Amino acid sequence: MPQIIQLQNATIGYPDKVVLDHLDWVIQRGEHWAITGPNGCGKTTLMRTLLRLIPLRSGELRCYDAEGKLTEGLVTSYLPQISQIDRHFPIHVYEVIDSGLPDAMKPATKRWEQVQHLAEATGISHLLGQPIGRLSGGQLQRTLLARALASEPELLILDEPEQRLDRVTRLLLADRLDEPLSFLDRSYKESFEELLSTIVRPETTILMVTHDLQAGDQEHWQVLSLGHF
Repeated sequence: MPQIIQLQNATIGYPDKVVLDHLDWVIQRGEHWAITGPNGCGKTTLMRTLLRLIPLRSGELRCYDAEGKLTEGLVTSYLPQISQIDRHFPIHVYEVIDSGLPDAMKPATKRWEQVQHLAEATGISHLLGQPIGRLSGGQLQRTLLARALASEPELLILDEPEQRLDRVTRLLLADRLDEPLSFLDRSYKESFEELLSTIVRPETTILMVTHDLQAGDQEHWQVLSLGHF
């Protein structure tokens, strides 16, 4: 597969702080990468740089289209941590998904058909009329995934998808189920990755930020481990 992103001798960070230095990384189309490492090692900063929200301090960041030509127009979707979502915002599931569709998609009936298709693929058809404040963590995650896939992205960035529960809820569930937190995270992560393998196009490149990658995951994901150079 041709490459889609190349970082060469990249220095990444902020005006007053270098987070990553001398980073070389080539990503091929269709590859699945897990970006791992402890808190503060630069995982989120790296993703923000790839999204061009933060400029490179130095080095090169090149993106390539399907024909291998340099491009500035890579179709990219970002799935944030649900802790970053304001659940009090007055918006319904169908509106969240619709907001991910291209503005040029007309008429309204075609947009609605695509929203229904994405909701069915992610298992949330019955929730289309619900406000996001009534969703569970997993339901909200699926809603955001449907929105992220609406643009048929070439690059899909997932920011810690296993962290769909806040700390208090995770502790309560662990106590009620008599299971360790690692089991809850692992169980959800497996179901989420199974969903990805089912509905994401094979040619889509996936970058997943995660704190931990189990040994069994490494056959499905290539790993960029930060903080261990």
